[in-house]
Amino acid sequence: MSEYLLEFKDIYYSYPLATAPTLQGLSFGLPKHKKTALIGENGCGKSTMFLIADGLCKPDRGTVLLDNLPLTFDKAALKRWRQRVGLVFQDPEQQLVAPTVAADISYGLCNQGLPESEVAAKVMKTLADFNLETLAMSPLQHLSLGQKKRVSIAGVMALQPELLLLDEPTAYLDPVQTRNLLVELESIAQLGTTLLIATHDLDFVYQWADWILVMERGKLVAEGETLEVFQQLQYLPKFELGMPTLWQVWSRLAPLMSQEVPAPRTIAELNIYLEKYVSKSNFI
Repeated sequence: MSEYLLEFKDIYYSYPLATAPTLQGLSFGLPKHKKTALIGENGCGKSTMFLIADGLCKPDRGTVLLDNLPLTFDKAALKRWRQRVGLVFQDPEQQLVAPTVAADISYGLCNQGLPESEVAAKVMKTLADFNLETLAMSPLQHLSLGQKKRVSIAGVMALQPELLLLDEPTAYLDPVQTRNLLVELESIAQLGTTLLIATHDLDFVYQWADWILVMERGKLVAEGETLEVFQQLQYLPKFELGMPTLWQVWSRLAPLMSQEVPAPRTIAELNIYLEKYVSKSNFI
């Protein structure tokens, strides 16, 4: 049995009238039950990869596998595929289709042909899981952007996918909304769902991800555990997204430590290190 849930093998894809392929031999394996971040500059092919992973675009050539089963494009196979793979778009307005929160969460469940009683039970559970009970009958147009993003994630998670893809989930969110999203994503991961997030927010990636995929011009240029990948990226001259703020701070502080410790992934961890291992005389 494969250690990867999703695999791309030599995937090529070109949009009509494009002068060059958007994906050019993209190959990677997505580890099961990990929180994975996909990073790269605008135009590197992240969103296209997501559309192919959800079966919304058909690659020109190459193979996509889910738990060793190849993606095919007949109607029945696509329906089964999308029951296992959920996609949350960057803009929730592209995803929300019903007049109220509860109705939107029920939409995908109804399309599965489930009995009304089962749909109702799953909607109630999802509302509770995402702390949306008080908003159940609220019109979607009355919600804040953060609330709309939560509803769009809840609607996908009501279907209990094995793999959840999120395209720029922190875009346009304030720090409080981003922290709330972290809590929700952690809860989803605890259910055993494999998560893949495309984002430019490297501070978010550094704190959240177990595994990182790095794309450049339609290809994979780096992959691995979070600290390992950022160590690689600092020596790649063409990587222009920068580095996480905490990583940059730590790179200056690490030589002052009285003993070698793992790089901190949160401000709380950094504060503990400073109190335990850094002599105040170093700052005088």
